[in-house]
Amino acid sequence: MFLSTAFLLGLTGLATASPIATRDDGPPTALPPASKSNGFNLIVNVTNLSRDFTPSIQSKYINSIHVGAGLSLVGVGNKEDNPRVFYVNGTAMDFHFASSTVNSDGGTPPSAYGISLTKDPDSDIAHTAHLDAGPGDKGIGLTRFPVPYTFLYPETYAICNESIPYYGGKKFLIVKQFQLGLKTEKDIPQNCVPVRLFAQCAKLNDLPPGSLASHQFAYETQCYDDVASIDWPKYRPW
Repeated sequence: MFLSTAFLLGLTGLATASPIATRDDGPPTALPPASKSNGFNLIVNVTNLSRDFTPSIQSKYINSIHVGAGLSLVGVGNKEDNPRVFYVNGTAMDFHFASSTVNSDGGTPPSAYGISLTKDPDSDIAHTAHLDAGPGDKGIGLTRFPVPYTFLYPETYAICNESIPYYGGKKFLIVKQFQLGLKTEKDIPQNCVPVRLFAQCAKLNDLPPGSLASHQFAYETQCYDDVASIDWPKYRPW
């Protein structure tokens, strides 16, 4: 898996903080209760609360921002904003060898929209997350054993406050992925908040006749019933 650990911080003193941190004393001995589902929402978990926006984006839902026919950016919204339901698309072999895609259905008739990561032309580490019509990029999925928590990979993700030309330069909160390598969280721009995107179980609706999307390979994955309600200090960081 393409998991970066360079910037992971231990913020276990706050109930709203991430459980994720680098450590050298082995894996967690206690984990939050988890369920399984074919569908899931992605929930924002801020990994460095000192860099959070005001108002906070902690526990916000991931949705999409329309930027053209069949084109969207991956954005942030509230539960009431009809957040996207995602699913890992691929066989068991794809899932275990990190070659799955992550899709969400949209349009009429319903079609698959896949997450893809497009390199920013003015950065050597930043990639903007898109949700466009089509399968999306392989190698995007949810973590599994031996990673003890379930969140979106490849890391590192951040929510960035950036202007979008499609809306005349109006600013939106959008999802980006940073390939830090030997760099650290300090190399993520200050208009961005480092996060992890945790999987919260959601119902994957049945597709109506005539749908262009298919759930034949919607893989059942681990997820949490309510990410915001998890009392993270009970669990050892990772």
